Amino acid sequence: MRQDILAVLLAAFAAPGFWELIKAVIDKIAEVFTGRKKATLNQIAQKMDTHQKDIDILKTSIGDMRNGEAVKDAQAARRRILRFNDELLRDVEHSKEYFDDILTDVDIYERYCAEHPEFPNGKTVMATENIRTCYKQCTQKHSFLGFQKK
Repeated sequence: MRQDILAVLLAAFAAPGFWELIKAVIDKIAEVFTGRKKATLNQIAQKMDTHQKDIDILKTSIGDMRNGEAVKDAQAARRRILRFNDELLRDVEHSKEYFDDILTDVDIYERYCAEHPEFPNGKTVMATENIRTCYKQCTQKHSFLGFQKK
């Protein structure tokens, strides 16, 4: 009798759907106790697709914000270049450090304009040329603000 029972149990354990049945029973018991269903792979995939769409939207938004900031940075550099040139035209003296800072703005502005041909350019061409000319003259004459000949 024992052998018959063992043979039946072994046959049951070896049956193809036995473990799936046991798993389904355990899942149902867990669902009753916790009140939560286990998600199917399809449900998980759908949620992941939704999250991926949200991530793509965020990437686009961040890209748009970065582009907006880059435009603002270029416009600010252009304003500083034009203001500096206006001061030069009114014979306001500047330190070498201030010249160097403005030349950095010129580099930033020109690089942005080269990378974004749709950006309205040409507003600083003459100003930039004048700034560079004045810089060369101040370098040759040692006439930066605060520079004292020895």
